Amino acid sequence: MSRFDTKPPRGVRDIVKKDAELYEYLIDTFKKTARLHGFKPIIPPTIEYYSLFEAKSGVEIRKSMYVFKDKAGRTIALRPEATASIVRIYLDKLRSEPKPIRLYYVTQCFRYEEPQKARYREFWQAGLEIIGEQGINADLSVAYTASSFLEEIGLKHNYIVNNIYILRTLLTKMGINQDIQDHILHLIDKNMINEALELIEKSSNGSARSIVEKLLGTSIEMLESFIDENRDVFGETYSKVRFEYERLLEFINYLREVGYEVRYEPKLVRGLAYYTGLIYEYKTEKLMQSIGGGGRYDGLTEIYGGVFEYSTGLALGLDRIALVMENSDITRSFPKGVVIISLQNTPLMYSYKLLKQIVEKGFEAWVYRTGNLGKAISLADRLGYGLVVIVGEREVKENKVSVKNLRSGVQETIALEKISEYLEKTMNSQN
Repeated sequence: MSRFDTKPPRGVRDIVKKDAELYEYLIDTFKKTARLHGFKPIIPPTIEYYSLFEAKSGVEIRKSMYVFKDKAGRTIALRPEATASIVRIYLDKLRSEPKPIRLYYVTQCFRYEEPQKARYREFWQAGLEIIGEQGINADLSVAYTASSFLEEIGLKHNYIVNNIYILRTLLTKMGINQDIQDHILHLIDKNMINEALELIEKSSNGSARSIVEKLLGTSIEMLESFIDENRDVFGETYSKVRFEYERLLEFINYLREVGYEVRYEPKLVRGLAYYTGLIYEYKTEKLMQSIGGGGRYDGLTEIYGGVFEYSTGLALGLDRIALVMENSDITRSFPKGVVIISLQNTPLMYSYKLLKQIVEKGFEAWVYRTGNLGKAISLADRLGYGLVVIVGEREVKENKVSVKNLRSGVQETIALEKISEYLEKTMNSQN
């Protein structure tokens, strides 16, 4: 009989122990923050029809998707990102709801890419979407909510921003079709600027390369002059380009006013083809890659067969955030509860009545039944618990419990009805 391989497939991971606790903490904190900012939950399916992503995810994303035929011969894909699914659900089930519609999700996504640090074939995203609101308030709302989450978990971050409409419009005016545009943006996204400029030169006429090269080198102070200098190139889209420039400037100024560091980066393009305007990413000093990003995808509803809706959203990469935080004080604080050691010569229900009292006060606790007190204490210590509650014959007879602090070694006897009050005082001073 051949040996069974207990390793997961390449590019995916088993998340266990402290890592699993960290992910759960991040997910719970994100959900709490999103709800506090007026977002409602949505749970998209893991699989979708391939055509959903084929329509507007971009060539490079489509190349990396997990695609297969189901038993009925339909072409199915594991979702590579969540926004397309959210828009589909909106069109199917939510379009009659009052707008703006504010949604949050936490999902696993899948891409068949070369595994590397902070990049996996199965990865976690936490996202926010607003459908049906045109103004800058919607962009600020999702961005500020994500920043609030990052601040809540103690992660210092800054913004990198751009407006993809300006570059897209230039490429369109130069006669470059959508598929080639997507490839150009992919090259820019990979910092292959020369290759992108060569493709522009090959795919258009005249001064296209030099104009785009100049745009990619602008500062935010130079951008307005660049737009005005190329008014003839933009043609009838000039006023819309001006509008998008002003939205970009407004977004930057608002974020700076509330205390965030913001940098304009004309080479920021993001990896998805459905972005139509303002785009941004979150960066932290502890990781080269971004930890998330988002932007405007106005009109994606129309591409999927609905009416035009203004839409904006973002997604944070929980795997990268977890990587940054793996050695933080937060991870060292798990778990924060007690083990109830129920010795075998005592009534088991005494321990469960005690468990009910502790858990109802919001403390983590579980019962460990044993005949060997020393081994039980050693187990609790190895699992990282700072306290054990001991239930022996004497404790049951006196209607009390013994509490041992595994950090200090101090053991105290506490009246059963006082245990919750004791834990409240003790837990706050524990690691």
